[in-house]
Amino acid sequence: MLKYNFILYLVSPFILLKLIFYSIRNSVKFSNLKYKLFGQKLSSSYSVWLHAASVGEMKIALRVTKSLIDRGFKGILITSNTPSSKLIFDEAKLDNVDHYYLPFDFFFATKKFVKSTSAELLIIIETEIWPNLYHHCQMNRTAIITINARFNPPKGVLGVMSKELYKITLDKIDHIYCKSKNDVEAFKDYTDERKISYVGNIKHALVTDIVSSEKIIDKKYVLLASSHHREEILIIKEWLKLKSNKYLLVIAPRHPERLGDILSDIPLSGVNIAIRTKGEKIRNSTQIYIADTLGEMDNLIKYSEFTIFGGSFVDVGGHSFMEAAAHSKAIIVGPYMYNFIEETEEFLKKNALIMCQKPEMLKNIFEKLFRSKSKREIFEKNAKTLVEAKKSILDDYIAAIEKHLNPQ
Repeated sequence: MLKYNFILYLVSPFILLKLIFYSIRNSVKFSNLKYKLFGQKLSSSYSVWLHAASVGEMKIALRVTKSLIDRGFKGILITSNTPSSKLIFDEAKLDNVDHYYLPFDFFFATKKFVKSTSAELLIIIETEIWPNLYHHCQMNRTAIITINARFNPPKGVLGVMSKELYKITLDKIDHIYCKSKNDVEAFKDYTDERKISYVGNIKHALVTDIVSSEKIIDKKYVLLASSHHREEILIIKEWLKLKSNKYLLVIAPRHPERLGDILSDIPLSGVNIAIRTKGEKIRNSTQIYIADTLGEMDNLIKYSEFTIFGGSFVDVGGHSFMEAAAHSKAIIVGPYMYNFIEETEEFLKKNALIMCQKPEMLKNIFEKLFRSKSKREIFEKNAKTLVEAKKSILDDYIAAIEKHLNPQ
């Protein structure tokens, strides 16, 4: 710990510059920067404290918090690291739940913050391994658990140098509830396996088939969701081989600001394209529609004929396809699904997913799905059945949390 804190303070000028730059770029108030650096003494004490680093973790924290409130728990605090996660918290409008930014892991800043929370339990969402935070929680008798835990320890020289610090820090956690069996195995090298449990990916229990907005696109279409650089052109080339105006290919890039890059890859003279942010209409001759917006993915998935998931045809690791399963869609992924190995294997075994090993095989897959409605329905039904079976994961996590709040 002494070595860790020495290095931390040694690099503190660089941390300060990074935080200042981040604050300016994201219009963060100076007071928030001050709290990140020096911590703050809270005016209230709390029984339950959840930490959600960013947006994805905040969504989990909010759902867990609602479940805890329904069970009668009070005095709940949520901390996070980013303005975007704070925005998600504000939009949720939870009564009697407070939010603060977690200070950076400086010894005295963290000490002040942890002591003033007086929390009985700290629930870490996914992965946040901060030595000073965990040390002060232990000193203040705040139990620590991690839910939906994931762990990718560093490799090589950095891994060797940091392993002992990871072990010391993780030893302070009371229990680790993992989202995958691979994560269970990863944690075993760093802490006592008796305090590691596999529960499942809570995100799979949060998906819903409810879409409040009206249908965006009138024409029948196939969706390419969350695509990445150079991925769009791979799918477009195979799509154009169909030579059909009956269906539209809709592209919803993972990062909508990449519109210029996407257009530069497409031979515009030979392809009829419409772009959503430019308000361009879809005509009978339109072949590709680029939905370069945020917040509309659920709508696009719900009304698609079937959905292709990006990040899987280029070496990115794939994206979760559970939303499509919730909407009973036939799902196509590429070979790069290493971010979701267990889910992919499970869906493949249950005939609920189509894996396309090469982009050149897509045209044949498209034709089969268009030609055989019964074949599509098999994939749709199986995907829906699997995702429905995962709804209990949230209840399993709540039951685990309650054990630490109401020890037997």
